Amino acid sequence: MHVLKPLGLAFAVLGMLPNLSTAAPARPAPPLPLPSGFIVNVSSEPELLAAMATLASNTTIVLAPGTYRLRKTLYINGTFTDVGIRGATENPDDVVLIGPGMTDGSVHFGVWVGGNVQGVTIANLTIRDVFRHPIVLNAGTQSPLIHNVRLVNAGQQFVKSNPNPAGGGVDNGIVEYSVIEYDSTSRDDYTNGVDVHTGRNWIIRHNLFRNIRAPKAGTLAGPAILMWNGSANTIAEGNTFINCQREIAFGLVTRTPDDHRGGMIRNNVIYRDPSMAGGDVGIGVFDSPNTQVLHNTIIASGTYPSRIEYRFPDTTGVVIANNLLDGAIQSRDGALATIAGNVISAARTLFQDAAAGDLRLTAAAAASITKVPATAECPVDFDGDPRPPGSVTDVGADEYRLREATAPRAP
Repeated sequence: MHVLKPLGLAFAVLGMLPNLSTAAPARPAPPLPLPSGFIVNVSSEPELLAAMATLASNTTIVLAPGTYRLRKTLYINGTFTDVGIRGATENPDDVVLIGPGMTDGSVHFGVWVGGNVQGVTIANLTIRDVFRHPIVLNAGTQSPLIHNVRLVNAGQQFVKSNPNPAGGGVDNGIVEYSVIEYDSTSRDDYTNGVDVHTGRNWIIRHNLFRNIRAPKAGTLAGPAILMWNGSANTIAEGNTFINCQREIAFGLVTRTPDDHRGGMIRNNVIYRDPSMAGGDVGIGVFDSPNTQVLHNTIIASGTYPSRIEYRFPDTTGVVIANNLLDGAIQSRDGALATIAGNVISAARTLFQDAAAGDLRLTAAAAASITKVPATAECPVDFDGDPRPPGSVTDVGADEYRLREATAPRAP
């Protein structure tokens, strides 16, 4: 184990290696700035455990490429400012933290964060095969950044953010450019991709969620993104969901004052294969007033009648606009929303490669191209391409470009 000052040579050189990951997020991850403060370079699991045990503020632990078989949870527990754990390259497949499996209780968590941690970065690595959560954030933690990680096979939730009894939670979290998936299905129905209790101002963007689904017929996994229990002002944008049973839920149950408030769900792409057993609504706005659902594309292939639902009497002030769907938008239990510019009759043939989750438009989608007024809340599309300002734009997550007909891009 070696401690270096900022801009350590090992990190700088390894950071120039190309990204060779075979499981890409919805958009390639931009590199993070090099860490400030002290850098601790490790290359084995004993060195990693020792570095975690002596972690101090303004320190980043950098893992050399390799497989680290976890014998115990990695704890960040105490009063810290600006700490992190990162892989040494920009390829999360180069550094793999692997537990003994979803059914082996000897390693419950991958990285556990709690106490009083102000600013923590987890980036450029894979965590897989743990009994509960690959990443768990407890109240007292603030401003976590989860960037360019791959999380595979969690016994429960992949990213779990817990509240405290006083009603506080983890605020200002970011989960971005990451892959969250099961190789096939979850262990049971108690799972989510990102599950946040009592969290304010989270951003969940440009991630790939895949196979968040229960193993038994007649059971449902939880939503891949679940923001609830007093959460507020979440932005979920530019994410891809492939073969999940439920994708995005702002709120889940009726609660006083609200299960979720405000926020925006925009430019997300949801695809389910017709052969997938079981499913529920793609986007749910449940006890979440003043939420906006804009320019999403959902092809659920008959796995559930509704594609977007808004529910419960306190769900008011909701806007659902310019979404491209292959099914209905449904109000339940007295919820109120403004509905405009949506297309609910989309077919798989309108898209570049629906079966691969690439729901970018082709010329066959003429009925959805330049059909709705542009909105200030969606200035760009799924790819970051600008939508035309002050004029008509396309329905759904993708703004059609002629080049897409000859140069499709994988999600």
